[in-house]
Amino acid sequence: MNPFTDLAEIETPALLIDLDVMEANLASMTAFLTMHGIAQRPNIKGHKIPALAWRQVRAGAMGITCQKLSEAEVMVDAGLPDVLIAVQVIGAAKVDRLLKLARRAKLTTVVDSLAGAEPIARAFASSGMTIDVLLEIDIGYHRCGVDGRGAPALARSLSQLPGLNLVGVMGYEGHLYDLSGKGAVEAAARESYEMLTRVANGLRNAGIEVPRVSIGASAGARAAVDVRGITEVRAGSYLFNDRAQIKMGSAEPATCAATVMATVISVPTETRAVIDAGAKALTPTMVGGMPGYGDILGHEDAVLDRLSDEHGMISVGATRNPFNVGDRVRIIPNSHTVVFNQFPEVHGVREGRVEAVMPVAARAMMG
Repeated sequence: MNPFTDLAEIETPALLIDLDVMEANLASMTAFLTMHGIAQRPNIKGHKIPALAWRQVRAGAMGITCQKLSEAEVMVDAGLPDVLIAVQVIGAAKVDRLLKLARRAKLTTVVDSLAGAEPIARAFASSGMTIDVLLEIDIGYHRCGVDGRGAPALARSLSQLPGLNLVGVMGYEGHLYDLSGKGAVEAAARESYEMLTRVANGLRNAGIEVPRVSIGASAGARAAVDVRGITEVRAGSYLFNDRAQIKMGSAEPATCAATVMATVISVPTETRAVIDAGAKALTPTMVGGMPGYGDILGHEDAVLDRLSDEHGMISVGATRNPFNVGDRVRIIPNSHTVVFNQFPEVHGVREGRVEAVMPVAARAMMG
């Protein structure tokens, strides 16, 4: 498809980006963190598109974050020079890939155990190389990360491993997604950030240098400036936002840049309409306290309440059915990060016309 195609010419389902909204989101977060002297290293797992990663870097990000080694390989292939791989790299084959990638770009990786760190250290030391590592701390999400009480002993051991350069600590506050409202979310975020900075200060008191203290979630990013010692924010969702961000109070419909466009293919009853976007185009992920699988723009009283693989069923309740076969609708998804992984390309739209078509180059890169 040629750029500057009319939006009506796109076949559905299709993933759209409102470029004006995305650019405003990018400018807002960049200006905010820059004003407070905090480095930005956005996680690109939400879009997986090198062209957008480059836009974030050119706007002021010091580098990018990838959630998978295979994502990082795609981004380095596209010339991105500074990449944090924010997941534990485990297994001989992946360690070998990490070593090869480190010859082509500046990498940082994450560890939370000696069992995970030692094979990386051996591989890099035997090759005469060193890789920067962050020690992951559990700051409340209870996923990966060492308990803060065990951090000094582990950090001391890591700092003695040839091939590794311990450059700081990181945490991920994913438990914020279980909360609703800006006040509750930012209070929990501050608690997590204070936990992380206490660990960092404890390491410094033990004689271990901690130049980087890195946190992750978009919903908590604006609370990070209230906690002395946070040096880096890996937020990524802010670029597009979605219903999850709306629930947490960090976004509103007007700041949601990504939508799925679908066509009404059936209106079988007065209370139901069916679209050609199902679980494979949207996501079966639910957002606590919010009904349905997305917000249908312009039809706030309708609920996208059921999904099969290729169909979405809209309930219109007691109101007169406003949908007709052939109508097109745009849906703010519950989780844009899942949706981007399900489309081969996205359409950048401005004022009703397609200005850019971008391949999702790291789509399905999960290894």
